[in-house]
Amino acid sequence: MERRTVAGVDWAGGTWLAIVFDGGSYSDCVVEGDFRRFWEQHRPLDHVFIDVPIGLPEDDETVIERETVDSLARSITGRPSSVFPVPSRTVAKEVYENGAQYDEAAKQNESDIGKGLSSQSYHITDGIGEIDAILRGDEQLKGVILESHPEVCFRGFLGRELQHSKKTAAGVGERLEALGELVDEPGALLRRVTDDLASTPGADGVEIDDVLDALALGIAAHEAAGDPRTLPENPETDRARLPMQMAYWAREPIHEELEP
Repeated sequence: MERRTVAGVDWAGGTWLAIVFDGGSYSDCVVEGDFRRFWEQHRPLDHVFIDVPIGLPEDDETVIERETVDSLARSITGRPSSVFPVPSRTVAKEVYENGAQYDEAAKQNESDIGKGLSSQSYHITDGIGEIDAILRGDEQLKGVILESHPEVCFRGFLGRELQHSKKTAAGVGERLEALGELVDEPGALLRRVTDDLASTPGADGVEIDDVLDALALGIAAHEAAGDPRTLPENPETDRARLPMQMAYWAREPIHEELEP
């Protein structure tokens, strides 16, 4: 496999947690409030798998296409609550650029796409808007920074649905088991990253499950080697020509019919 430098990036407690792998080996962990700053300090990265929606709805057609992606992820992971509804592009832009408050954002979302905005979705909308602005501003990054989802990645590694919440000890153990399908001594890797985070400014809000999520994203980005599998297999694009998909890696494609 060609040597690649990749990162798995998770939105953790209002900041970006990025774990960088160089040639498949853990290289660095970063906690950064500004994704652009992380990107400028670590470029060139071959690929980034990031856990925020890319490909945002703006009208009835793109709402349906976006919901297809999210419904597939909920179905194949068996964890519907882990996939938040996606705000409209206008709302993402207003929250990121102007700090729109929840009530204003929820009202705008209803006007844009006929849907309310959950508080969980609102709390990641700043990150969604930032990544959307970056990708719309740089055509070359569209194939480099890809939406992914940790639960989809863990499902791909393990070859089956996970049974336990990531907030429990059993869930941590299950996710370490999934990472162990691809890396030696995943527990030691987790300890190394958490030890590094202990001396990293701004990492106080980062939890163990955030670290596991970013590890899964980074490992999946490395294993995909620039040619990831996606949900759905033939994605549509949004009005800005950004793909509506979740990238992942698995030995075999994950096939699951949408529930009626």
